[in-house]
Amino acid sequence: MGNTFDVNTVKYGHACKVWREIRHRYPGGGMVSNISDWVAVGKIPAGTAVKFDLSGKTFTAYTDAQIKAAESDITTLGINGYLQEDILVASGNTKASGTVVYAGEIYQYMFDEEVVAILQKITTLPQIVWVQ
Repeated sequence: MGNTFDVNTVKYGHACKVWREIRHRYPGGGMVSNISDWVAVGKIPAGTAVKFDLSGKTFTAYTDAQIKAAESDITTLGINGYLQEDILVASGNTKASGTVVYAGEIYQYMFDEEVVAILQKITTLPQIVWVQ
């Protein structure tokens, strides 16, 4: 008897370009450490702000609500990059990896205006350029 493969197809609307240009990524990417925060959404969108732990090869992806809650001091979240591509989240048991970008040009229209205003205050990511 041969191998058995399971296929699951999911469709999420049309494609939207998030990145105009990607210059630098953290090598190897990492695993999502807070997948349970994203189950209700069904995916972690490309361009999501993340805190990447290079030594542990994991990252925390922040929701808009978490970013808005930290508005007074956004540095407390330790954001050091943005997700390159979407990550589909089927359940709390989903294991997923992603690529974290720390230098490039990202389209502003993909974000809530209030969230963009907060994220633009991050001074530790000077190589991220917000494009209108």
